[in-house]
Amino acid sequence: MYPWLESVFTQLQTSYQQQRFHHAQMLYGMAGVGKLEFAHTLAAALLCKQAGTSLVACGQCKSCLLLEADNHPDKLLIAAESQSISVDAIRSLNDFIFHSAQQGGNKVVVIDGIEKLTESAANALLKTLEEPAKGRYLLLLCNDTARVTATVLSRCNKMNVAVVDGRGVEQWLAEQGVHTGQYPWVSQFISQPLLLLRWAQAQQLGDIDALWQQAQRLGEGVNSDTLSKALQADTSLVKIFCGFAVAAINAKMASGQLDFIKAQAAITSVRRFSVDQQTVLGLNLALSLSRLCYQLQQTLR
Repeated sequence: MYPWLESVFTQLQTSYQQQRFHHAQMLYGMAGVGKLEFAHTLAAALLCKQAGTSLVACGQCKSCLLLEADNHPDKLLIAAESQSISVDAIRSLNDFIFHSAQQGGNKVVVIDGIEKLTESAANALLKTLEEPAKGRYLLLLCNDTARVTATVLSRCNKMNVAVVDGRGVEQWLAEQGVHTGQYPWVSQFISQPLLLLRWAQAQQLGDIDALWQQAQRLGEGVNSDTLSKALQADTSLVKIFCGFAVAAINAKMASGQLDFIKAQAAITSVRRFSVDQQTVLGLNLALSLSRLCYQLQQTLR
């Protein structure tokens, strides 16, 4: 278990030992904090034949061996296909949850991205949340609770999975061989240690640093072709670059280099570009980026 998750685990362990463990646990927090890994750890404990009240899997019983082989019949993982979780997926969950456990113990469902439920899917889930069967547990993962319907939220026990000790994370990253001290932007992602680890393992830290440096020069004129090639190579970095750009604009405003009105106009342009890239199918990234760079050069100069 990742060290920054221990406080959340302790709370859940206490509630489990006191028989107050809620059947629907919503684990919410930023991407890259380890919610899915944590949910798998909890699921293993809930399914383990030897765990008792410890909420720690033994790793040796038949249930644990089935989980290790990714072949446990009483565990179900549901994740979003494309941008949403369909009502059919939730109907299959309802069928799964109300049938007898093949191993004679608990049954566990993990839903990765509960905020991506369609309206009909959320409504279909309510019956299971309202009428929990004994020994049935739902672990619901969420990056943004604001996007979850109130009816679903109100029927879950909500646990914030977050980093509370940045120095501890830096030490953990160093133990993994990830040394981030040379990058001034790392502090923006210290609450997402697994994201930093993934970038390091993919040897992307230098590429992301180049995006940060480009964001600092947006008002001076940026080579949008070079920037476009970098973002087209990994479109997931579009959101990261936009975050750098907004931070740079706010820094200029805070230092008195930019007035409030111009700063807000520039930030609006960046956010519009980011949203369009995520929602408009077939949008030409190079053309949109060129337009953004021109707009920012005119606004920030």
